[in-house]
Amino acid sequence: MNPVFNDYFTKSIRLTPNGFSLFSLEDGRLKREDYGNEDNVLLTQKAPAFFQLPDVTDTPVDVVVATHVPMLVPEVIFDESKTKEYLAMQFDVSQLGRAYSDQLGLYRSLYFLTQNECDTLDALPFKPVLKAEATILYDFLLHQSNGDAVLLSVNDGFVDYFAMHANAPALVNRSTRTDNVDVLYYSLNCMQQFGLSEPTFFVHYFNAPNRKLNDLLRQYHNKVEVL
Repeated sequence: MNPVFNDYFTKSIRLTPNGFSLFSLEDGRLKREDYGNEDNVLLTQKAPAFFQLPDVTDTPVDVVVATHVPMLVPEVIFDESKTKEYLAMQFDVSQLGRAYSDQLGLYRSLYFLTQNECDTLDALPFKPVLKAEATILYDFLLHQSNGDAVLLSVNDGFVDYFAMHANAPALVNRSTRTDNVDVLYYSLNCMQQFGLSEPTFFVHYFNAPNRKLNDLLRQYHNKVEVL
């Protein structure tokens, strides 16, 4: 984990389509454990022991939701009472538990937990504090880039794309990752579609077995940073 994310992952759980990860920052060093989907039922057992917390506590623990990329709705037309209707345009909401929204520039960023995820988090003996990963990445880009930027969060099996144009979100998307060339082509299309001018590319690896994407990007882009 890059130090720029330490404030977000001091004590946290990251939920993904592939399972969950536990993070704890101790004496400046990041401790991490990863579990697959087959281990999701173990979250209520693994997390308290990992964080070394008592059986019942009000200690807050961040829960970073990365199970899906959020849906963006322009603020000018957003109606909170229609949140479920908005989500149904993009997601299967048959198992919807709770929906949340964050402010992303001129948009509302909508994300959610399934009922099973809600039940699991409610059973934890500490206080889960929800954070959308897209919001974390947006805040990072606002403070790190002086112009157009693209952040690629590379995971095992998928890549999240976050593009900024004129300090405003231009794209939040996820694609199934096949190889680095596919990611490169998609990134080039993003530049063309959204008119990004010499963007800075940030590459952030999460559980990615192949970490050579940045080398490929540098063959086509002048500004590439690995987080």
